[in-house]
Amino acid sequence: MTTADSELTYEELAKRAQHFLAERPVVVLGTGATIPHGLPSMPTLADGLLAAITDHPEGWDAFARRLDHTKDLEQALHDVPLPQDTVEVLVQETWEIVSAKDIELYKQLLKGGAAFPLSDLFAYLLRTADAHLRVVTTNYDRVAEYAANAVEAYASTGVTAGWLQRFVSTSVSRERPPLPGFEGLVTILKVHGSLDWFRDATDDVIAIPLAQTVPDDMKPLVVTPGVSKYREVHKDPFRTVMSAADTVLREATCYVCIGYGFNDEHVQPVLVNRVMKDDIPLVVVSKELTAKTRTAFLNGPPKRFLFVEEAPDGTRVYTPTDPGGVVLDGVSVWQLQDFMNMITGE
Repeated sequence: MTTADSELTYEELAKRAQHFLAERPVVVLGTGATIPHGLPSMPTLADGLLAAITDHPEGWDAFARRLDHTKDLEQALHDVPLPQDTVEVLVQETWEIVSAKDIELYKQLLKGGAAFPLSDLFAYLLRTADAHLRVVTTNYDRVAEYAANAVEAYASTGVTAGWLQRFVSTSVSRERPPLPGFEGLVTILKVHGSLDWFRDATDDVIAIPLAQTVPDDMKPLVVTPGVSKYREVHKDPFRTVMSAADTVLREATCYVCIGYGFNDEHVQPVLVNRVMKDDIPLVVVSKELTAKTRTAFLNGPPKRFLFVEEAPDGTRVYTPTDPGGVVLDGVSVWQLQDFMNMITGE
């Protein structure tokens, strides 16, 4: 299938994507990678926070009005800064909303049979590119961990094994041979924290797998977008994880971004710079390219890239030869499941 103004075909698109994915890519995940699994989008999270926080903590009313207008938590936090006590209320409720949806997904996966395209991507890359896959994500949820385990890989996030886990900075990006019972290693660098991470009353970092609620006298270690995140990133685990992510991104030979909108100042500076100046190939799979993605790459296109997004009757594809985008009519490739079907020929 092709368009009237381009020679690009589905088969040619598949070849280009396969070529890039063979270059040992680093995978970058944003919220768009987890929304199909029931995790909240930014507007959904905004509505959930507005419904949950009703006791009017200091500064909340003005902030709530702004959040209701923008449906964008990061923008609202920039526009209406909150006192620290109210930020902690916001963080707690954010954890509750995201955690509830994460646990729902976990239960679905236990039942089996549910489509899990992220695990298909991990399996493909572990098989064809490298037995050690590196993932950088701004998400708090455990979807990347579930995807790694679903393909029998060990998911490493920088914490020890067991039920009362500790953060060990030296293990965040350490190379290691496959452990018995696992096929490959997936290092997951969660630069904004994890649902499993908490800070206890002594300021130590504790990890509790699949916690159903926030434990007493502990605070969730998830960084809200906007101004509040800059107060947390100078402490571990964030400092070490962000440093490791920076190293991984600097050493990458290819980037594959799934549902990532290039809205985070911790991740994209290195990525954008290397794509534009060092010709590192970039693949972006998204429902809709964000304005920041277009500004970063399409105003002056890099030499090696492939972007796909939804079009009314198919998929719009952006390449160096078609930087304005061309539509493949009747073809859905912007959804990760369809993208993987194209890659694997299914």
